[in-house]
Amino acid sequence: MGSTPSGAAAATKAAEPGNAAAACPEIRRTVALRLVAPALVLALAAGCAAAERGPAPPVRLETTVTGDQTRLTLVPASSIKLNARAKPALELPDGSVLRFDSPRLTPDSAYFAEPPVATLSGRHRRVHGTLRASVCENDAPVCRALVLEI
Repeated sequence: MGSTPSGAAAATKAAEPGNAAAACPEIRRTVALRLVAPALVLALAAGCAAAERGPAPPVRLETTVTGDQTRLTLVPASSIKLNARAKPALELPDGSVLRFDSPRLTPDSAYFAEPPVATLSGRHRRVHGTLRASVCENDAPVCRALVLEI
């Protein structure tokens, strides 16, 4: 039968005089598969892990410690606009509420033109609480309420 030789058989066949050129494509294919297979497995595993995490949240909270204060920045996903007329708020576990704001708004003053910030006294690497914001998909005519436990 005219079957294609395996990588080992191709290497053995290549060792025979006059057959090296014919076996080279098979050897290259075998080597390429052995090099690419681990990368492919890693890529598939990463894709599965991302799918298990679910979709990215519409906003994320970044914290920056400056001196004796912590600056909180509310960063929207690229497909989201934050409603500036209903200022986002973070309710802390002690019941206090931080309001996010930014001096730069869109021309109609409806949305933040840059991520809004709030300042928390003290140095905090992580902040916990309930975030409430009005978020809008970039092309949606109506915003929706967002409540996230952070």
